[in-house]
Amino acid sequence: MNNIIKIRKIGKFYNVFDDDCYILYYLFNYKIKQSRTGFPISAYNKVINKLEELCIDYEVLGETKVSFKNKNSYNKYLNRGIEKYKIELNKINLEDRLEKLSEKDLKNLYKLIEEYVCAREFSNS
Repeated sequence: MNNIIKIRKIGKFYNVFDDDCYILYYLFNYKIKQSRTGFPISAYNKVINKLEELCIDYEVLGETKVSFKNKNSYNKYLNRGIEKYKIELNKINLEDRLEKLSEKDLKNLYKLIEEYVCAREFSNS
C-alpha cells in the first residue's frame, strides 16, 4: 500500500485505480468499475481541493506530487471508503434478493420493517 492517491490523466478524464478508488467513491460517490474510477477534467479542482482539505497525499502522474507527511489521512479515508462500498454491495445484493420474493412475502417483510422502524423511533424519543 503506497498511502498516496495516484491520479492518471487519460484523455479528457483523470483516473485512479485499485484502493485509491475507494477514497474517491467515499468522498464523491464516483462509481467503481473493474478497480477503476474517474472524473472529468472539469472536476479536477474540486477533487484536488478536497484531497488537500482532508490532508490526503496525492500525485498527478507527470505533473504534481503533494505530501502531508505525518498528517496524511489516506488510510483513514481508505477504510471509510471500503466500508461504504461494502454497504453498497450488500444493499444491491439485498435488492436483487427482494425482487425474487412473492407479493405475500414482501407484504410480510414490509410489515416487519414498519414495526422495527416504529419501535426504533419510539425508543429514540
